[in-house]
Amino acid sequence: MADLVWIYAEGVCDLFHAGHVEFFRQARLLGDRLVVGLISDADTSTYKPAPILNHAERLAVVRACRHVDRVLDVPAPLRTTCAFLDSIGADFCCHGDDMDTKELARWYGDLMPAGRLKVVKYSSAISSRAIIERVSDRLREGTLRRQA
Repeated sequence: MADLVWIYAEGVCDLFHAGHVEFFRQARLLGDRLVVGLISDADTSTYKPAPILNHAERLAVVRACRHVDRVLDVPAPLRTTCAFLDSIGADFCCHGDDMDTKELARWYGDLMPAGRLKVVKYSSAISSRAIIERVSDRLREGTLRRQA
């Protein structure tokens, strides 16, 4: 029996939505198993707005995704390296195609020459930021009812 191919995917996964599920589905198709790492709240804040859900809340939701076989208990590193993949038993890392080659090299520069980065289609129809904008718009319009 051949060794299983493990794919690693990392992200913030704030306000978990269909785009996250689709990304994990595509990533899982690249191998036999999918392991996910979540970026810490503090690290996320260095390059985008802080998550609404804290790390523990995001872990609980991602663990419930049927496409995910394992979720790292500790926060994922900001930059994924071959040594990190080896340390968690992953063969490849997966990311969406929403970054150009220069940006991918910034985050995954160690993986690219080793052929250990896989790219899948990015789901641009929905994002955590778009959900926040929807909620904000509805609050401004007064169409979002407040629960007592």
